[in-house]
Amino acid sequence: MGGSSDSDSHDGYLTSEYNSSNSLFSLNTGNSYSSASLDRATLDCQDSDFFDNHKSSLLSAEVPRVISNDPLHLPITLNYKRDNADATYTNGKVNKFMIVLIGLPATGKSTISSHLIQCLKNNPLTNSLRCKVFNAGKMRRQISCATISKPLLLSNTSSEDLFNPKNNDKKETYARITLQKLFHEINNDECDVGIFDATNSTTERRRFIFEEVCSFNTDELSSFNLVPIILQVSCFNRSFIKYNIHNKSFNEDYQDKPYELAIKDFAKRLKHYYSQFTPFSLDEFNQIHRYISEHEEIDTSLFFFNVINAGVVEPHSLNQSHYPSTCGKQIRDTVMVIENFINHYSQMFGFEYIEAVRLFFKNFENSSGETLTTLDSVVNDEFFDDLQSLIESNGFA
Repeated sequence: MGGSSDSDSHDGYLTSEYNSSNSLFSLNTGNSYSSASLDRATLDCQDSDFFDNHKSSLLSAEVPRVISNDPLHLPITLNYKRDNADATYTNGKVNKFMIVLIGLPATGKSTISSHLIQCLKNNPLTNSLRCKVFNAGKMRRQISCATISKPLLLSNTSSEDLFNPKNNDKKETYARITLQKLFHEINNDECDVGIFDATNSTTERRRFIFEEVCSFNTDELSSFNLVPIILQVSCFNRSFIKYNIHNKSFNEDYQDKPYELAIKDFAKRLKHYYSQFTPFSLDEFNQIHRYISEHEEIDTSLFFFNVINAGVVEPHSLNQSHYPSTCGKQIRDTVMVIENFINHYSQMFGFEYIEAVRLFFKNFENSSGETLTTLDSVVNDEFFDDLQSLIESNGFA
């Protein structure tokens, strides 16, 4: 997962792009989230033997590779009415898809969204689907810049800090605006797959999202039916985390800020998110499915997938799929392509990311630059201990 891509725009909004380059960041998730910890040793990319030890396993599976440099295969949103001849229906409405991302900042959600779109566009089963990313952070920056005409202002007090838990209402406002944008464009038949790219890190936020999905699907004025797919992106490797924070210091929020100030601010932001984060669980999956089925009065489709540590860690029994007896071919084909993407993510894209992390630490170890010294002074053992304490205080240790 290399450098950032340039943004494509449509009506002044994000279309199938990503802005969280080189980032994978979250919690340790073995078979469940009951034992979460930040791993000190596993997949240590600062170990020069790591890459060689994992290279053969990462490349062993035969998977289709994405032609990322071919302009015909780049993820874009095309503005044409889709031919619904092969579409399937729910309650008399053509089905479209909504992918709800879940994960802490810098987990790689936006990068993986871009990779997923490339995969969908390169598969003959799904290459007619028009995909678009709706990024809450992008919406925040657009609204903020329109209001104050400058990048993110760093706060001096908790009341000024957008990411402080005391200011959740502000973040929720941006998320809800972004969600409504997704519904609007789906209903206007401007896209077939809407990816809601936000942290969606609390059960309250996720409950609201699925309440809105139910309202959309049962509204007589809605032209389509949304099939929800949940994609949780997680990472617990400390080398990855340090590398991701380094890259985040160069995003739009910090383009006018000194490196050290950016690192410190983003590290503080992560702590705020850690203090509130509740990972998505199988229990929550079952609760949401019951809620949707009861309110829509039909047995509905619902799917849950995970990408952990660039796909190197297998999610085992975490992934869940519920196909109703009346599920059509379009839904089955689309979910099959997405599931194949998840199962082979490490071979398709994770390999490049891990190599980039290895080279990052190798190059800085061989140089006399101050970047790694500055990074180490902030993202150190004390920082990781603080994150671990926040995990434990949330009941996930």
